[in-house]
Amino acid sequence: MKSLKRLFILPTVLLFTLSFTGCLDNTGPNQGQDDPVTYPHTQNPGLSANDFLSDESFTKLEVEIDYMPGVAPDEDALTNLKSFLELRLNKTSVSLMEPTQIPSLDQSTYTANDIRELEGQYRDHFTQEDDGTLRAYMIIVDGSYEDGSVLGIAYYNTSAAFFGGTYEQVSGPALNQPSRSLTESVSFRHEFGHLFGLVNISGSGTDMQADHQDDEHGNHCTNDSCLMYYAMENSGLFDRFLGEEIPSLDENCVADLQANGGK
Repeated sequence: MKSLKRLFILPTVLLFTLSFTGCLDNTGPNQGQDDPVTYPHTQNPGLSANDFLSDESFTKLEVEIDYMPGVAPDEDALTNLKSFLELRLNKTSVSLMEPTQIPSLDQSTYTANDIRELEGQYRDHFTQEDDGTLRAYMIIVDGSYEDGSVLGIAYYNTSAAFFGGTYEQVSGPALNQPSRSLTESVSFRHEFGHLFGLVNISGSGTDMQADHQDDEHGNHCTNDSCLMYYAMENSGLFDRFLGEEIPSLDENCVADLQANGGK
C-alpha cells in the first residue's frame, strides 16, 4: 500500500490505435461484479457515466494518478485534463491527486489484464456511496499496449490506462511531431470521454441525441475535428489531425453529455 497522497488542486484553465477496438476493453475477468464494500469499480467503461456527469449522486470528483519511472505525466497535460473535467462535469470541485510513482514491471508491452492487476495492487482510493465524492483512477505504464499503437484504454467504469512507451514514439521535437504535452492532453481527455459514455457506449445512458457514431470505427464521432474522432487515438494518424490546439468535443458530443447530466 502506498503512503497517503497529498491532494493538490491544479489551476483552472485519452489511446491511439490502428483499430478502434483498442480504445475500450470490456473483457476483464471481473467485469460487471460489484465490490461488496465500496462503490462498484470493476464494471465496463461507460457504466458510471451519469455519476461522472451529473451531481445527482456525487458532487465532487477526485482522480488518483500512478505512473512508472520515466513516464511521469506532463503537468500542463494534467492542467488541461482538469480544465476539461470542470468544463463538462456538474461537480462543485474536481481534484487531481499528486501523481505517485510505482515500480516498473520491466515489460516492453502490457495487456489489459496486466493493467487490472496493477490497479489491484496500487490503487488506494475508492468511491464510498455516502460521502459525495466519485473517485477515478488513471495509470501510466512505461511500455506499450499489447496491440502496439494504442496510447490509452478505458478498462473499468472509473479507470483508464495510458502507455508511455507509445507516447515516446508519437511525440517529440521533430517537424510536424506533436509535443508530449499535446499528445498527453488529447489522450487523457479522449479516454475520459469514453468513461463519460461517448460515443454511444451501450448501458452508459449517454445516448446520441443525433446520429454521429462512426460505425466503421466503433465508439467514435464522425466529425474529424472532434476530440472523439477515431484518429485522435490512432498513433499512425494522430499528427495529421492536430494543430496547435487540443481538439474540443463537437456540438453532438456535448449534446450527448448534457442529456445525461453533464455540461
